[in-house]
Amino acid sequence: MRKLLMAVCLVLPVAAFAQADPCLSQSTTADMNSCAKTEFDKDEKTLNDTYQQLLKQITKPDQDGVRYGEVKKKLIEAQRAWVNFRKKDCDAVYTYNESGTIRTLEFLGCMRAHTVQRTKELKNFIVEK
Repeated sequence: MRKLLMAVCLVLPVAAFAQADPCLSQSTTADMNSCAKTEFDKDEKTLNDTYQQLLKQITKPDQDGVRYGEVKKKLIEAQRAWVNFRKKDCDAVYTYNESGTIRTLEFLGCMRAHTVQRTKELKNFIVEK
């Protein structure tokens, strides 16, 4: 029972993300992995662009009671911790699936799911002009 619960916790977020994954329509595992890597690279670029946009937005003198310098410092620390968390979390998914051919697809699906979610979180900070 405990092992089943752990499996559900590790795979559920990836499985939910995979429902809309265009890579699952590929015919071979290698094609699925290649597609997933391409999609992850796109998501990673969007994340990095969003992060850079946010950093630019908060690079200004403290004003209106907002300590922008402190916000920027904490954001950078949080992003570094998040990158480490994402890798370790998805490594756990990979290890759980390491005996199967789906391991890379599951790993990339996990990385993508976290990346898309983090991008949404960072966009919530951005003030549109």
